[in-house]
Order: sequence, then structure tokens, then C-alpha cells
Amino acid sequence: MNSPYEEILGMMRDEGKKDNPSPIQIGMMTGAESCRIGRLELSGSDLLMAEHLKTGYQKDKNTFAAPLKEGDKVAIYRISDELYIILERLV
Repeated sequence: MNSPYEEILGMMRDEGKKDNPSPIQIGMMTGAESCRIGRLELSGSDLLMAEHLKTGYQKDKNTFAAPLKEGDKVAIYRISDELYIILERLV
């Protein structure tokens, strides 16, 4: 049985976690517009990404960055219970 002090500390920790932002996570692309974080599969309306990650872009005159593809590592940020943003490709 927990002491009253331990119970109060536990409640304070739980309340403090509520307003803390989610950490940035590392995911793996499973397709051009889908990815996985651990066992969580994200796609469709669950997942937002910048246009340049979908279409690719010209870095300079000689270098083209390709769109995301299966196997790419990405940085992902959780906005809500059902919505995630791919921030960028990781190398």
C-alpha cells in the first residue's frame, strides 16, 4: 500500500504530463505516403507531410532530393491522438 505522500506525488506527476508536448519520434516509411512507429501504422488522414517530401525537390543545380519512399527513416511529431506530422527525412 502506498503512503499518502506517494499517492500525492503520483497524482502530481500524472497531471504534469498532461501539458507536456509529445517527443519527436523516429518512424520508418512503409510506402510513399505511409509509415510505422513501432507497431503503429500511419497513413491517409492520420499523417501529414510537407509537399516537398511527397514530390521531391531540387537542392541545387546538380542535386535532386527524391520523394519519400519505403525504407526511409523520418522524424515524426504527434499533434493529437489521431494526427501525426512527418517533419523530415533522416539520414
